[in-house]
Amino acid sequence: MKVILWHLRKSLIELFPTRGYRLILIGLILIAAAISVSELLVAKLFTQIILHEGEIDKSYLVLLMFGFFLFYGLTRAGQFAQRIYRVRVFDRAFKANDVELTTGKENWRWSQAFEMTNISSVLTQVGVVLLFFFYFNWVFALFDLLIILIVLEVLGRLFSKQIEIQRTFAKAQKDKIKVDNFLRVGSRIKSGEIGTLLAGFAMIILLGALFYLNYIGDINASNTVVLFFGLRMQTSNLSSISTGLMRFARAKTHSEL
Repeated sequence: MKVILWHLRKSLIELFPTRGYRLILIGLILIAAAISVSELLVAKLFTQIILHEGEIDKSYLVLLMFGFFLFYGLTRAGQFAQRIYRVRVFDRAFKANDVELTTGKENWRWSQAFEMTNISSVLTQVGVVLLFFFYFNWVFALFDLLIILIVLEVLGRLFSKQIEIQRTFAKAQKDKIKVDNFLRVGSRIKSGEIGTLLAGFAMIILLGALFYLNYIGDINASNTVVLFFGLRMQTSNLSSISTGLMRFARAKTHSEL
């Protein structure tokens, strides 16, 4: 996990040497994390409406439904605005840099910036969702934290190996040595999919723990449904981190040429 954080921090400093742009990007990452928690709040509101539909006054139910759709729409709009504004920040930051770059290196720089911010955003989301889990059940959250650390440790090792592999490919390209596409693309996809598979197995283990805690009465039905949605989100995030890290390794090594 340390190697992931180290490379993300290094890329942030190298790509955005100006403190102002770095702070803006950190702010956008935090906004993305807040949106992820908002989605869980939407899930909580949805389960409350469904599970207690017959007990809620009709006028109040209409108000809750309106609030649900409004809140959901705002989260979608917020996510859209965050991603669009991020592109503008990249453009302004790179234009403010006086360093002359070739077209190829500039393209890799853009790719590296996108992957760096995507991975940072998703990592932050994983952390915020974990805090959300602590609010519902600290025992389940502690177990989830252990599983997350194990998955990230494995992803960090896959990422380190992929950086070395991509450096050999980048050097071969520089020396105009042809590398078979199956080897060049397949190694990156295979590493990413191994991480995705690991995230899937992690969800199975966590679902078992969730079912058990619900069965013994430690987590009620409403919170169990919300935690299930949270686990789905977490698994998707870990899968995104896995595939994103392999693309990040490719962009980072090629931009070093």
